[in-house]
Amino acid sequence: MLDIVQKIAHLLIPLAPVELAGSEKELTMPSIYLTQISNAASVTMDHKDFLTAFMFQIDIYAETPKKCAEIAQAVDDILQPEGFVRSNAQPLGRQRYVMTYRVLVSEKYNTYKE
Repeated sequence: MLDIVQKIAHLLIPLAPVELAGSEKELTMPSIYLTQISNAASVTMDHKDFLTAFMFQIDIYAETPKKCAEIAQAVDDILQPEGFVRSNAQPLGRQRYVMTYRVLVSEKYNTYKE
């Protein structure tokens, strides 16, 4: 099974603290919350996933709408060169910005053990 959650978190950690979905840590600002929406094998061979389609939601929390937008732009600047395609981005209130990304990942990020 391919998994890239930690890779995404590692890419975004320079921008703000990154928490994974389900975290019970108290919200601090700025923060980035990462939720994997889907993980579906697109190409498999010999019982191994070689191409996997992922969809992620990234929630950005910051003190002001301007700071949310700045972090959102920085997230986009980091993820798009890595092959992520943004399918949605919108502010939700004054302190939250939500973005949705999809990506196809090859076996080079394979994390399963043989």
